[in-house]
Amino acid sequence: MIANKKILAVVPARGGSKGIPLKNLRQIGGKSLVSRVGDVIRQVPAIDRSVVSTDNEQIAGEAERAGISAPFRRNKKLSGDRICDHDVLVDALVTMEVFDSCRYDIILMLQPTSPFRT
Repeated sequence: MIANKKILAVVPARGGSKGIPLKNLRQIGGKSLVSRVGDVIRQVPAIDRSVVSTDNEQIAGEAERAGISAPFRRNKKLSGDRICDHDVLVDALVTMEVFDSCRYDIILMLQPTSPFRT
């Protein structure tokens, strides 16, 4: 929480990449891309809740092992090549506000495909 504002971190990680299948499970330095996001989230105590938005059970499992909740699966209509991040984030926000019975004030998107962020 920052200044009494609840923060939801959303990790968008669909399974259907055409270029590199299941790329979010690929490893760099012995850790999957999804697991690396979990490492970053643990370093930011202001994050109140972190969830993965995925359509894939393997990615959901990897996210859970990395400490990122996977309480829902992304609708297939939000899993195509031409879906914008905004739609994915709004879907995750609305879903989690209902799931958690609260209102989030800040949404932080942490893409697994940026593994060297600090």
